[in-house]
Amino acid sequence: MSATTDKNKALVRRIYTEMWNKADPSAARQLFAHAESVEKFVKEFLQAFPDLQHVIEEMVAENDDVVIRFSARGTHTGPWKGLEPFRKPIHYTGITLAHIQDDKIIGHHTCWDALEVLEQIKGGGN
Repeated sequence: MSATTDKNKALVRRIYTEMWNKADPSAARQLFAHAESVEKFVKEFLQAFPDLQHVIEEMVAENDDVVIRFSARGTHTGPWKGLEPFRKPIHYTGITLAHIQDDKIIGHHTCWDALEVLEQIKGGGN
């Protein structure tokens, strides 16, 4: 594996270790070329699930692309999507695809099932 690939993996890993697990939405400014919308989403999500913790299950990198498969757990203790807190645990999995250029994430897409999370907090399953 090249030094660039290792550096790119470390950059993307910081999404989960700093921005999510340390509950620091402002870390998006250091990680993403276009950070404003990411920071806003993370801030709002952490207001609803302040104890949210992500685990990186798998990471693959090639050239300037990094893919992470993750899982997350937290508790719904703040408003989200118009719902008042149900104080129920949630668990979800997802995949993030990130493209890096000049030590910043210039494109990313995260796939996760928001409907599954809504069903868990409204229905109590996890």
